[in-house]
Amino acid sequence: KQWYQRRVRGSVQEYTTTNVSLPTVPVVALPVFLSCTMPSCGGVFSPIAVQIGIVNISSYVQEVDLIAEQGESFMLAGHKHLRCKILPHDKEFLQYHLVPLKHGLLSVPLPNVKLLRHPDVESAVITNKLIKSVFIKPRQFNSS
Repeated sequence: KQWYQRRVRGSVQEYTTTNVSLPTVPVVALPVFLSCTMPSCGGVFSPIAVQIGIVNISSYVQEVDLIAEQGESFMLAGHKHLRCKILPHDKEFLQYHLVPLKHGLLSVPLPNVKLLRHPDVESAVITNKLIKSVFIKPRQFNSS
């Protein structure tokens, strides 16, 4: 800290200068972008169509391993594994159905994503912008 006085036209003004060193923060530029298309609500035992898109936003070919997880509240129907090479500024899609087994606000199982050319990038960093939950309505029984 530095303290000093400054004179401006006969008056004395006091100023304080403080120097603070900030820590460095590593910034990871992700070479891919994930998007998820699915409805915001559904019914128990009614399949929910899920489409996960992965876009290569880098200038290099990316090799991706994408595995859809089942979770404890859902059954999985359809393809659950996609391993491909994505050209620069191109996209690939993985489509499957989730069948809810419970009702209420359920957390959606996030896919496991591995970038084979960038093994140090964690799956949680890539999938943090995906849909986290879906509301499932209970089954209605008709009394006759």
